[in-house]
Amino acid sequence: MAASRLPLLILGIALAAGAMQACAAPAAARPVCRGPAGWDAACLRARYAGPSTGWPAPSIDPGVAWTEWTAVPPPSSPPLAWTAANAGQAELAADVARPDIVALGQTLFFDSRLSRKGQVSCASCHLPQRAFTDGLPLAVGEDRLMGRRRSTPLYAAPFAPRLFWDGRAATLKEQVLGPIHDSREMNHDAAGAVARLRDTDPYPARFLRAFGPAPASRSPVDADRMARSLAAYVATLRPERTRFDDFIAGRADALDDTELLGMHLFRTQARCMNCHHGALLTDHRFHNIGLSFYGRRNQDLGRFEVTRDPADLGAFRTPSLRNVSRAGPWMHNGLFADLKGLLRMYNAGMGRDAAPAGPPDPYAPRRSPHIRPLDLSADDIDALLAFMKVL
Repeated sequence: MAASRLPLLILGIALAAGAMQACAAPAAARPVCRGPAGWDAACLRARYAGPSTGWPAPSIDPGVAWTEWTAVPPPSSPPLAWTAANAGQAELAADVARPDIVALGQTLFFDSRLSRKGQVSCASCHLPQRAFTDGLPLAVGEDRLMGRRRSTPLYAAPFAPRLFWDGRAATLKEQVLGPIHDSREMNHDAAGAVARLRDTDPYPARFLRAFGPAPASRSPVDADRMARSLAAYVATLRPERTRFDDFIAGRADALDDTELLGMHLFRTQARCMNCHHGALLTDHRFHNIGLSFYGRRNQDLGRFEVTRDPADLGAFRTPSLRNVSRAGPWMHNGLFADLKGLLRMYNAGMGRDAAPAGPPDPYAPRRSPHIRPLDLSADDIDALLAFMKVL
């Protein structure tokens, strides 16, 4: 009799185990600190109370090399430890450590003499009070000519291996010369700008003090030194400190409950950490989020226009989110005047891919796999927005 009941006993154990697994699955899949009644603020407080090493794991796609949020390195820290590892790193690091070069660059940054007609300066498109953007959908240069893209935020510039929305500049020194040469921006050339500086006091003396004497038969004022000083000043720009910095520094009460929930969503369900991580909240990489307007009037294929690599179709550099609420309108084309509207678009999966074609179109951009619908509620989006405003 006992032997005949053994198979039934084994079956009963198996069914019980299966039932236990079925009950456990929803609990395991349930988001951290979220129950049937909604989000548990006290639970989130407890989970984020200690060092970041103990925080809930962010939602990261396979293959993404991400880094945890940290404080932005101050300009006074060793420059070789934080400047981007590109061809200009050693020179930039040395120049940042010399106050006279940085001070000269600051003066040049605000001087409209660098433009052909003296109408605009670097600061015309990069206003300190606007997180070093200009608040316009597209950059406007000399003679009110409008560019193709929005003025790039500058906080991440010294940390980025490649510059501009499309990465066409390999160094910061190369980047600062770009607007001077651009016919829709400062509409000048380096030789003309330098000639004007040579005839303007106190520039000759300041270049001499900053860089020392030039080689024989050369003026102390030249294009290379002008670019180096501008790059050195830009490299010292830092975002304004916020309560977000206080929080990651260990002050657990720096964020209110709504902001803390927004931070948690940013790291998890909203999937933002795939591209916005590290000290500057950017991966310094290029992604297509579906805003290339391929085949339409406002088409912009981004990095592909520089590399001609189909993998770069519609890809643009990830901007830093430091002080992001003051840096609108947002995206490379200034398409979004409202930050909440932008978050709603991300929630919907952002822009659409090009329509299928037969035969297939080899130049049709495809969105990054990081972009997908997020299923955030209206309250979740409000919390995410509250957190973005703290950055």
